[in-house]
Amino acid sequence: MMQHNWKPIIQQLQSAGKILLTTHVNPDGDGIGSEMAMNYCLRKMNITAEIINSSKLPQEYAFLDPEMIIQQYNPISDFSRLKEFDMIVIFDVGGITRTGVLGNDLAKLNIPSICIDHHPENHIVCNFKVVDDKAPATTCLIYELIKEIDSTYIDKPIAEAVYVGLMTDTGSFRFENANKKAFQLASELLEFGIKPNDIFKLVYESYSRQRMTLLGRILQTVQYEIDGQLAWFTISQKDLRSAGAHLDEIGGFTDFIRSIKGVEVAIMFLEVEARKIRVNFRSKGKIVVNDIARKFGGGGHFFAAGLTVDDSLEKVTQMVLPEARRVIEIIKQ
Repeated sequence: MMQHNWKPIIQQLQSAGKILLTTHVNPDGDGIGSEMAMNYCLRKMNITAEIINSSKLPQEYAFLDPEMIIQQYNPISDFSRLKEFDMIVIFDVGGITRTGVLGNDLAKLNIPSICIDHHPENHIVCNFKVVDDKAPATTCLIYELIKEIDSTYIDKPIAEAVYVGLMTDTGSFRFENANKKAFQLASELLEFGIKPNDIFKLVYESYSRQRMTLLGRILQTVQYEIDGQLAWFTISQKDLRSAGAHLDEIGGFTDFIRSIKGVEVAIMFLEVEARKIRVNFRSKGKIVVNDIARKFGGGGHFFAAGLTVDDSLEKVTQMVLPEARRVIEIIKQ
């Protein structure tokens, strides 16, 4: 497995009195898995920690948190107690500002931060960091860190959390990052009694009818351009209400549209709230999409990226689509 210099990180963790663990807005399996695995490790080290995220815990990952310790940040009631933390550990994201409203408040307090991530982005805002864009998932790095602290700490709950991050970020071992290291780690995690089939069903086969209703609407309204190489769709607040679906139920929609034959890039425009639009990009591998996202203040992986813009759904589509078209046309030539 890959090796990194964990000594500065371990020293910071051991010297901290109270640690805040957090990840990006709209957390995925890698962000949640990283938080939970690290939380279990810190508990074994007798270090006080809390997990607080800007977004609600998606239902498909609730099984990772049986004690319901993951909290959703409330700026009104929670801001005053942020000062209790003397260390922040941020997972699966480039810095505090990418963690949403919580990050905006943390940035005001100047609390030392640790960043553990696998995105190819600039992480200069963190005091301490281990970033490896060759790692299949951030949980792979967390696993390595925990082994460095004490390999006997690895147990089934930690292995399960690590596996969820690995499974989801490799697209169930389908994506380009499903390399030799990914399969070696998966094999190692099986030694701790995890059940891949059970985990897959919990994450990918427990969707609500409301989610399926919304997906059906998307499939009817998706727009195809450039000989079908670009596919894009919008989800408004009205669409969510009409389907009875929630924001935390739209994970994987962009990947699904990307799976259509001939589509090279899929883009989702999601109205998170009035004048706040989330844009997700997914590429089959010919076209790098994080450059498009970066142009508008976002980022991510080469073939999976995103951004959030404060504007109307119509304005954001009009802003982003021309750049996406331009990039695809260049590749087409």
